Order: sequence, then structure tokens, then C-alpha cells
Amino acid sequence: MKEQAAKLVAELADRLRDPDAVIAATTANGDVVDVADLRCPPWDPTTLSRGPGALAILFTELGEREVAHEYLTRTVAASASAPVAGALEGLGALATATRIAAREPGDYAGILTRLDDRMSEHARWLVSVHEATRRAGVPTCAGVVDVVSGLSGVGRYLLARQRYDVLADVLACLASLREPLVVDGIDVPGWWFDGTEKTVVGPGFERGQANFGLAHGIPGPLALLSLAWSEGVRVDGQDAAIAAMADWLLDRRESDAYGNYWTGFVSLETYANRGPQPQPARASWCYGAPGIARALAFATDALGRPEWREAGLDAFRSLVARPDWGVTDDAFCHGWAGMLYLCTLFEEFGASADRLAERLIGRFDPALPFGYRYYQPVADLHLDLPGLMEGAAGIALALSAYTRPPRTGWDSALLLS
Repeated sequence: MKEQAAKLVAELADRLRDPDAVIAATTANGDVVDVADLRCPPWDPTTLSRGPGALAILFTELGEREVAHEYLTRTVAASASAPVAGALEGLGALATATRIAAREPGDYAGILTRLDDRMSEHARWLVSVHEATRRAGVPTCAGVVDVVSGLSGVGRYLLARQRYDVLADVLACLASLREPLVVDGIDVPGWWFDGTEKTVVGPGFERGQANFGLAHGIPGPLALLSLAWSEGVRVDGQDAAIAAMADWLLDRRESDAYGNYWTGFVSLETYANRGPQPQPARASWCYGAPGIARALAFATDALGRPEWREAGLDAFRSLVARPDWGVTDDAFCHGWAGMLYLCTLFEEFGASADRLAERLIGRFDPALPFGYRYYQPVADLHLDLPGLMEGAAGIALALSAYTRPPRTGWDSALLLS
């Protein structure tokens, strides 16, 4: 199976190697697509989800530095004037791609210094926003602390770049989440999110939510605090915050006939009353047991609490036992590729990784430009996308990791290392 996977990675690389051909295929049906009330470009140089930075990461991982450099050059040209919008969007996408592409001492040193300064500046701004909510005694926002847009993702960049001065402020900020809040007379954890356009996911969420996803919830801060602790970067209250977050995740597990699980998010009423019982989150990187298990493993490495690691593995086992994982696409963020990669991170799920690799290989369609299409359920669209989270680059990276351990640490951008 690994030999077949390696051959498919080579095939995907061939289809993704020519930037002009990739752009032409991606935009063949227009430069924008309508998704709900949004008009989204399928090719967007300012995001790792759908832009050239993802291809720079892929070809760096594959050892094709000239191709990676070409894609990185296009990322610079298109996003140099963009604002930072976390570690995966805007100028942050360029910063992350450049960090991963720099394989030798001195690679991209000049631009990385400037990007470090911009990411540090953005981190300080996010810290100030969060501190304002603390002073006001009101909940914070997902976009301030999460992996995709907030301090967890930006902090992981700063940790990799050894910008410890600013990182200390980030860690102190995230550690402050251990202090509880009161919302409408109900005691909630300090990582409770306010009700915003993004967090009001349905009726009953107007007063905010507790979010369990690695991408947007408390596992992201837990992962960063734990990774930094293990690397010796520590601030007051960091260990207490790690313990509070990990213990809370264990306390808020649900269970059914298949075993323990985590849901994606809960409303204030559900949180306070411990019911009605929420459904399991679908199997994915962004939500559910696999990402949480990774964060709990980091916490165990940091503070030596094996029950945290075992709780994550237990929920992962329960997920594997479920007949329906709720997966609807092949991509990395919440598709089969992401699940394949997460299974490779835990030795005991090797058999599951074999099955997922077989599934993913079998779903390759040579008639498609990139072999796979991303399904957008809101708009009921199938899109040819080359990027990391929703496209062929993420699928190729997952398949490559199935054949051998990653060389570049690209998964650090997703708080998986």
C-alpha cells in the first residue's frame, strides 16, 4: 500500500508542479465561486487553504526546492501588502510557508526577519484585544486565541522562530484562560467564546459556546502551552493552565454505545445543564477526538500525566469503532486525508491508516486536474483546489507522510507538532 501511495504522491506532484497550469485549472470555472452569501476565490494567494504557499510547503517536503521557491515567490508577490490574519491567512500564510521552506541556515533570512516582526506585532495586538476582554470580564473570541486566526497559531510560529520575548506574552495571555468567567449567572471556563457571527452556529448559541475543536477551540491553546513547556519556554501559570484545560476536556467527555467522545461545541444552556446530550463531532483535524488526542498527548509530554494521553487514545479508539465518521470529502481539514495523517501520528492506529490510504488511493480520479475535487456542501459545489486544507497539496502531504515521516515539520502549522 505504501508503494502505491508513493506513486500517487509523485502523480499529484506532476499535476501540481507548473504554477500556470495549476492556476488555469483552479480558475477554469471562474475567479470566484458563490458560497452562501460569500464570494470566494478558488485560487487565493493570501491563504494556505487555496494558494501557492501550500504548494511551496508541499514541494519543500518533497525536496524540490526550485519548484517550492517559484511558488513562494508568487506568494510574496501577491501577499506582501496583505495584513496578518493568523498563521494560515494573509501575510501569516506567507510567513508560515517561508518558515517551512527555509531548510538551511540563512535561507530567506531577510524576509523572515521582516515577517517575524510583523507576526510579533500581530501577536501583541491579539494579546491587547484579549486583555481588554479580561478587564471587562467578558468572554474572548475564537479568532483571538485559536489556531487558524489567533494566538495559538501565531504563537506556534513564534515558537518555531524562537521569538521568545513576544511568545512569553502570548503564553501568559493563553494561560490567563484558566481563570473562569460568569455568563448570565452561569460559571463557565475562561475559554468560553462570546456569541459572534461565527460562533452563533444555530439557535441557542447567542450567548456563546464552549468549543472542543483543535482548529478553533481549547485544544489549540492547550497544544501550544504544552509544546512550549516541553521546549523550556515557560511563564507563570502555564502549568496550571495546561492542567485546567486537559482536566476540563476529560470532564466534558460524552459517551454512547461506542465509547467516549467529544462533541464540536455546546451552547450555554447545554453546558450548564449537561444536556441534551450533544452528538459526536465528525472525524477530522479541525474537530473531534483525533486533534484533541494530539493536544492531550502534548500535555502528557509536558507535565507527565499519562491519564490525559490515555483519554485521548480512548476516544480515538471509540471513533475508529464507529461505522459512520461523518466524513464527506477527501481533503485535509475535515476529510479522509486529514484522518489518514492523524492516524499516522499514533502507532496503534497503523491498521486504520492502511485502510484510509487504500480508500484515498481508490478515490483518485485521473480525469480530474488534481485527481480529487473538494466538496463544498453549503453551496453543493465540487471544486478543483490545489491547496493545503481543502485541496490536493494537503492530500499529497498526508499520503507522503503515510510512506515516511515528514522531513520539514510542516504539520507544526496545524499544531500537530
